[in-house]
Amino acid sequence: MDTDARRVAEAETPPGEGPASLWFGMLAGPVSFLVSLQVMFTLEPWACAKGWRLGLYLFPLSMVALSAAAALVAWRNWRLVGREWPGGEGGPQPRSRFMAATGVLVSALMLLTVVAHWLPTLFISPCQRG
Repeated sequence: MDTDARRVAEAETPPGEGPASLWFGMLAGPVSFLVSLQVMFTLEPWACAKGWRLGLYLFPLSMVALSAAAALVAWRNWRLVGREWPGGEGGPQPRSRFMAATGVLVSALMLLTVVAHWLPTLFISPCQRG
């Protein structure tokens, strides 16, 4: 890439950390829910058989923390790109605004979903057999 094209690309890049933080804000929440769901169903028989129920409480807590981190990163990205709802125009700034706003909504929803998935484990023993 020549220097003129690089300068134009840098001028069009919105403020913030870059695409990695936008993608983290969008994808870490759903991934944390899916990992939590899979690991909890896999871990439950083993943890109950071995008597190691602490893992059934700590692992979802780590996924809640990951979802919360994703929501905070997405919120920070949204603040950095202008705190406006994305419009219909194209380009790097509106695309970043869309990714940041979507990341906030998706990560917040997945945070609530991970917590809702964790609550029965807190109140009802997962090792009960009917």
